[in-house]
Amino acid sequence: MKVAEDLYTKGWISYPRTETDQFDGGMDLRALVSKQVQDRRWGAFAETLMQGGFRQPREGRHNDKAHPPIHPVNYVAPTQLNEREGKVYEFVVRRFLACCSEDAVGEATDIEIDYGSEVFDAHGLAVVARHYLDVYPYDKWESSQPLPQYTVGEVFAPTDAQLVDGQTSAPAYLSEPELISLMDANGIGTDATMAEHIAKIKEREYVVARAKGGGGGVQEFIPTTLGVALMEGYNQVGFETSLSKPFLRKEARAVDCIPRPDPAR
Repeated sequence: MKVAEDLYTKGWISYPRTETDQFDGGMDLRALVSKQVQDRRWGAFAETLMQGGFRQPREGRHNDKAHPPIHPVNYVAPTQLNEREGKVYEFVVRRFLACCSEDAVGEATDIEIDYGSEVFDAHGLAVVARHYLDVYPYDKWESSQPLPQYTVGEVFAPTDAQLVDGQTSAPAYLSEPELISLMDANGIGTDATMAEHIAKIKEREYVVARAKGGGGGVQEFIPTTLGVALMEGYNQVGFETSLSKPFLRKEARAVDCIPRPDPAR
């Protein structure tokens, strides 16, 4: 967030502390796209938008009526930014261009097979048109193994059938993006405060953060003995509404949203 604020004060991106995901109809988004044509990384994609590929971004569910969604305001060459600024600026630009593009298109095939008393299923996907995926590498949508063409009710003889022993795997620890998504879904914090909440649980040593998969990039959170003890303590208090789950927070927010009575009445 500090890097984003620095980019804002330098005039490269819009105000970053916003929850709005709806562009005002009066904004000239094509003019903002045209400023990115000169970049060697995404300039060709921006040019395709200017040549007829532009689509008005769909509207989200949030609008604080104060600031537009985060977007690039001016073009800045990568040589003018430090490494961290460059990464944030690139993400903002690619996200904006993706929002102004067409949806990716794919064809999915789902097959259910009755074999004896069991039902087996398979799913296949063929990506027909990548569109926004060509500029937004943060989304992964790839074609899977192609499946044979079948018709409903077709009967076939399998060439091989094997029974293999296996076991389920424990769920992975929550990554930072997954935690933020859950916080958003459960009304915990805002876009401006979620990072502060996450920093607080690390500062209090309820969790420790480590790079997911042992490398750099996305972090995952490992509960500490203190964090687990805190949750167990909350669970054993015995209140009807759990103190360790987000339900109480969601109910509090619902109450906050009830309009106050008119003092004149």
